[in-house]
Formats: sequence, structure tokens, C-alpha cells
Amino acid sequence: MIYIIKIVNFLFSVTLLAFASLQFNDPDPLVWVSFYILCAAVPTLLLFNRFYRPLFLLAVIACMIELVISAPGAYQYFQNMAKEPLMQGMNSEKPYIEECREFLGALIALGLIILSTLLTKLKKKTVHGADNHKKG
Repeated sequence: MIYIIKIVNFLFSVTLLAFASLQFNDPDPLVWVSFYILCAAVPTLLLFNRFYRPLFLLAVIACMIELVISAPGAYQYFQNMAKEPLMQGMNSEKPYIEECREFLGALIALGLIILSTLLTKLKKKTVHGADNHKKG
């Protein structure tokens, strides 16, 4: 179980770093590269059995802020998704498409950091529970 969780944390880290690398051609790359690197730091540190609550909370808050900011655009996209593909070039006449992509990216990042944290805490409970069972 320990190795599976380490593999999952590794995959989550790589995924979020890949998201960061895709942001270099974005109109505001500094914001998005920083955002995804911040989120990637959580599972990366968990991979090495390091949990920093302030970093975790900062990443969660950053995701929540982005979700709130981009939610109206995502809602507008979902109203038009039958006639608009999500994967198309940026269009100044349809900013809601980019806002929906930002919303989905923040939602994925939030899910990955929360899931990696929960899995790691589950691992610790399982390991400590097994240790206590052996002692008893």
C-alpha cells in the first residue's frame, strides 16, 4: 500500500508539473506556472513523507480563488458547449472558453492535492494501526 501511494503522489506531481509546463505559451504564464508549481509541491513533498499544512492550505486557497474567479465563464461555456469545442484557440470574442479551461484546471489541481493528502493520511493510519496491532 505504501508504494502505491508513493506512485500516486509521483503521478500527481508529474501531472501538475506537466500542467505548469503547458502554461508557458499562456498570455499570463507567470500566474499559471506559479499556480501549478504551488499545487505540485503538495504531492511532491508527500512523496517524501513531508506534509506542510501552510503550503497545503495555500494551495487549496489558490484553487478556490481560481474556481470562484473562473466559475462564471465556466457556467457560460457549459451553456454553449453543444456548439463550442473546449479545445480551440483562444478567442477574444469567447473568453468563457479559456475561463472554463482555467476552471477545470483549478478543479483538477484541487482534486489532486486533496486526494494525495487524504491517501497519505490513510497510509499513516494504516501503518500506525498495523504497528499498534503487532504490539498488542
